[in-house]
Order: sequence, then C-alpha cells, then structure tokens
Amino acid sequence: MEQWEADDARRRHMARFGRRDTAPELALRRELHRRGRRFFVDRQVSRRCRVRPDLVFPRARIAVFVDGCFWHHCEEHTHLPKANAELWRRKLLANRQRDARN
Repeated sequence: MEQWEADDARRRHMARFGRRDTAPELALRRELHRRGRRFFVDRQVSRRCRVRPDLVFPRARIAVFVDGCFWHHCEEHTHLPKANAELWRRKLLANRQRDARN
C-alpha cells in the first residue's frame, strides 16, 4: 500500500475525528442498551489481529462492526472525491480488501 503524506493543516483536521462514538454507533448502542443488551465497546478480541470491533458480546462470541459508507466504499452510497480521484479509489478499495480479510 502506498504511503500517504499530509500537510500539517490536513493532519490537524483529520485528528479531530475520532475512531469511535460516531452517530450510527451511538444510536445502535442506545437501542441495544434500551433493550437490555450489555456489551463492550471498542474492545480487542484477538492478539493475532489488530482490528477492534465497535461492539463485542463476549459470551455470545459476537463482534459487531458499524462501517461508514465512505471509508468502507459502500457501492450504494459512496462517492469518490473529485480531487485526487484515482488515489482515493485505490485507498478505498484497499479498505474493502482489508475489511474482507478481517
């Protein structure tokens, strides 16, 4: 995978966005909690894999991922940026391949 270089302004801008607690994640967690379901948030499930599911139900051995359409290149909803379109296409397709492996 190619190395991405960002200027300081872009790095600061992207650093403001967190890995977790997105609006869809919070809505799902509120509804599950309201229904009496208990879970762990952003918990590593294996030492062999760096991926961290958004929700983990350890007793049921279930891991839930709440993936956004843009970063995970949902074919129905995503759109590529016009600036640097080929770079973004490669990046987002690499994300999909990584998701499939995990």
